Amino acid sequence: MAKIFSRIKGGFCAVGRWIKNHAPTRRRIIQLYAALLTNANIKGFVSGRIYTGDTKNICAPGLNCYSCPGAVAACPLGALQNSLGSSGTTTPYYILGIIALLGLSLARTICGFLCPFGLAQELVYKAKTPKLKKSRYTRLLSYLKYVLLVALVIAVPLIYHNVPAFCKYICPAGTFEGAGGLLSNGANADYYSMLGYLFSWKAVLLVCCVVACVFIYRAFCRFICPLGAIYGFFNKISLLGVKLEKSKCIDCGACVATCKMDIRHVGDHECINCGECIPVCPTKAISWKGSKIVLQVASFNISGIPSEQKADISAILSGGTSKVAAPANSVQSSISESGIEVESAPADTPEVVTVDTAQSAPKDSEIEAETHSDNLSKQTEGGENELQAAIKKVKRRGLIMEIAAWVLAAAVLITALVYYNAIAPSPVTQNVTLPQFTLAAYDTAYSGETFSYPDDIDPDKPLVMAFWSTRNENSALYITSFAESAEKLKDSANFIAVHVSNSDDSATVQAKIAENGWQNLAIPILQDTAELDLYSKSEGGGAFPTTVFVTIHGEIKVKSEKPLTQEEISGHIDDTVYSTIYREGDKLPVIKNIKTYESSFKGQTYSTDEALGKVLVINFWYVSCGPCVEELPYFNEVQKEFGDSIVTLAIHSDNGEQPQPFIDKVDKDHNKESWSDYSIIFGQDKRSENFKKDGYIYGILGGTGPYPMTVIVNAEGYITKVMLSSAINSNKDDLRPAILKALAG
Repeated sequence: MAKIFSRIKGGFCAVGRWIKNHAPTRRRIIQLYAALLTNANIKGFVSGRIYTGDTKNICAPGLNCYSCPGAVAACPLGALQNSLGSSGTTTPYYILGIIALLGLSLARTICGFLCPFGLAQELVYKAKTPKLKKSRYTRLLSYLKYVLLVALVIAVPLIYHNVPAFCKYICPAGTFEGAGGLLSNGANADYYSMLGYLFSWKAVLLVCCVVACVFIYRAFCRFICPLGAIYGFFNKISLLGVKLEKSKCIDCGACVATCKMDIRHVGDHECINCGECIPVCPTKAISWKGSKIVLQVASFNISGIPSEQKADISAILSGGTSKVAAPANSVQSSISESGIEVESAPADTPEVVTVDTAQSAPKDSEIEAETHSDNLSKQTEGGENELQAAIKKVKRRGLIMEIAAWVLAAAVLITALVYYNAIAPSPVTQNVTLPQFTLAAYDTAYSGETFSYPDDIDPDKPLVMAFWSTRNENSALYITSFAESAEKLKDSANFIAVHVSNSDDSATVQAKIAENGWQNLAIPILQDTAELDLYSKSEGGGAFPTTVFVTIHGEIKVKSEKPLTQEEISGHIDDTVYSTIYREGDKLPVIKNIKTYESSFKGQTYSTDEALGKVLVINFWYVSCGPCVEELPYFNEVQKEFGDSIVTLAIHSDNGEQPQPFIDKVDKDHNKESWSDYSIIFGQDKRSENFKKDGYIYGILGGTGPYPMTVIVNAEGYITKVMLSSAINSNKDDLRPAILKALAG
């Protein structure tokens, strides 16, 4: 029986040893934590949509692509390129300040602990293969990232106006996280039509990077990453990181030999502050910077310790910056357990033991154990007890701080996951839809006895409804000004007033209409019913008057619970119009003041109502979209073919790129004609609150991300065709038949 229990015990011990040997290190746990927190928008991977909320205006510390479906913050490298390219003569203080703050506080500790792409490289490197050791050649190659920083991150965006060269042409993190995260979702199948030579090039670079990381530790970080180059400039002056105490260094080279990065010495610009060199230093010359922020100090007077006992005291350290002059061998074990370095005090100074650990406690905590030479054994025993008590106190406080830190970190992560996946609004807002209804109409200038929605409205205009009550004098007074606004804005929207359902009978409401002289109002005044309760279905909350704005598709977009002026009503109508997604069969709203670029069209702006009477062809494109650029000459050919019967408007995405330099160059592949001589009009989209990502014109016409996209509008202004891919089909011409159909009416 004893043997059985012994074997069971041995088995449990073996399992425990295996778990201990294979458990992730604290650094690995922090890396995993940072990767999850940076990509807390888990629902983005399910929906295939990018989070575009307010936190995207700030930068994550590490390299994490803005276009990753899970990303909740911007990439500092991409933000820097964008800010430099669009800054003109203005210094981009905001993004430079963020990067400087990150550098001064953490520097390349971010690379070692907080960068998700750094974690990915380390996991790939764990593959069981022969490894390429660092050498003077890898050291020389490590300077490549500084060349890329100057050339692609700084120079190209400044010279070519907002071309994010590194992100666009190199960054494998963007290809993996952004393109890979989006293309792997079936909801983004339309994106495949956008893929061209540029994606193929970046895909090849990604594969090369992955293969390199299998054989070379953090190959991307060491040779390519400009963000690591930036943070490297701050390594010597950052608040946190590793440091070398030169007075204790014996130049044994153990730290450099252990490090897998291309460092020359601890803490230089290539050091990622991973801390793996700390335990291998024989003299404990390497420690963490910033540890004094959480330093415990305790002093012990050990006068009278015999020199033969002092000679037995050895230096013991477990990763901290601690230093102790300890009493004797009898306290060796307790000191060793705490991870404290032990030194004998100089002969010409008072003999004091100083205990410094990387644990938090008041700096003024000081314990003094007075000793007496006439009772050495008693003094030694007392010193041991005092020291052990201090060590236990420090360790206890350190444990409490560590538990508190992990609890706080877990709370932050849980809060982020709940917010981004359950609270934060989705990129596509789900709108309340107004139900169909028929209500009785009061005796006014409107001649009908009933009013039906949507049968009795102009389907090409939004609907504005004012809810009022005879029991609320403010709402009754509002109807007069509301009717006046309706008369002046009747070409922009449909207007009705609805009396809410309450105990007032129809005679009382009709009397109120007569009292206020509303018999000649052109707008219908309707009576809500308790059965229908249109007021509640329109999200009425009990305040009067309530004005509701409804799109042509019946979606409630705006609600106001106060009296509105004509200007406010007009503004809310525009908000409703330009937050509606228009489909085939809908009438295109008039889009005014579209900024145009210098080309054969000499105007500075263009409005879509200028094309009435002609077929309007709207093509959405951007400079770095290969298929978009490839088909632009085709649109020019079609424009020349149909002449004045059509207008072609090529609208560039509001993605930060500047199309004018592209338009100015010569198209060598098509008769050496300059793009600026094309017969098509080059315009610029712009972002809005409703369509932030790609632009409001693209958004209201149904764009969700894939380019190119083409919309055909007939001479009466109705959308007849929407093509969510290239207008050039491999088997047939898609554009010309669509134009001919629109011309035929």
